[in-house]
Amino acid sequence: MIKKLLFSILRRGFGRCLPDRIYLLLMYRRNLRRPLNLKNPRAFTEKIQWLKLNWRYDILTKCADKYEVRKFVEERIGPGLLKELYGVYKKPEEIDFNRLPDAFVLKVNHGCKQNIFCKNKSDLDWNSTTRLLRKYLRANLFPKSREWAYKKITPRIICEEHLTKDGETLYEYGFYCYDGVPRLVEINEYSPGSKRVNMFDIDLHLTENEYMDPPLSLPATKDPQYEKMLEDAAVLSKGFPFVRVDLIFVNHRIYFGEMTFYPLAGFGWIAPESFNYFLGSYLNLPVLPPKYF
Repeated sequence: MIKKLLFSILRRGFGRCLPDRIYLLLMYRRNLRRPLNLKNPRAFTEKIQWLKLNWRYDILTKCADKYEVRKFVEERIGPGLLKELYGVYKKPEEIDFNRLPDAFVLKVNHGCKQNIFCKNKSDLDWNSTTRLLRKYLRANLFPKSREWAYKKITPRIICEEHLTKDGETLYEYGFYCYDGVPRLVEINEYSPGSKRVNMFDIDLHLTENEYMDPPLSLPATKDPQYEKMLEDAAVLSKGFPFVRVDLIFVNHRIYFGEMTFYPLAGFGWIAPESFNYFLGSYLNLPVLPPKYF
């Protein structure tokens, strides 16, 4: 009876009033069709929920913030990987459109896939863009998925360089890092109108993970750029139980992308199921201070 009532609360859109633990128990069952084991988590998706509830430090807020993380990257490995920054704003009205280059990207510092790509600003509908940015600023990832790292971020707008303004193919390397050690890498290939993806171990042997998208068009190779990205991912991930460090390779250059602590909020299907446990086997959950017990 109580469980039915709680699911009814979710369906009616009142889930944000539920405590984090109860909310995640319900959302996990609803999304993955299985109970969430928080007492002895083994699957990767289970351990991500545990981290949301228990591993809460200010450094997560800094590194999840797409603006503040730039300072973190610069402190650890220098400014060489950072995209050119054209401006940071509290609201769209602060943006001086005339001072921007012809091509740029607008995004919010606390969002996911909330980007506005502009190849030619003379073609941009600024009124529509302003409305969209206001909508993005109001959004908050925490209530819907309880991703704690986003809870305290002060929303801002970032304007930065457009890396694929001329239709270049972009490769995004998502290094799955555990306690500062990269163990696997997910490579996404973005070309105009298409997306391809594969996951590999660090030696670039293909894993059994399954995707809806087609595989990469060319085999992945361990060239010097890959080795450099591997080193950078290790440095950036040091001190975190888990983080996916996203690095970008385009136009023969490496760029920092972002640091992701909860891939797909820990609610995404991982196939085959055994791969969920394989990813989880690398994640050693921290021992919590006595106050947590």
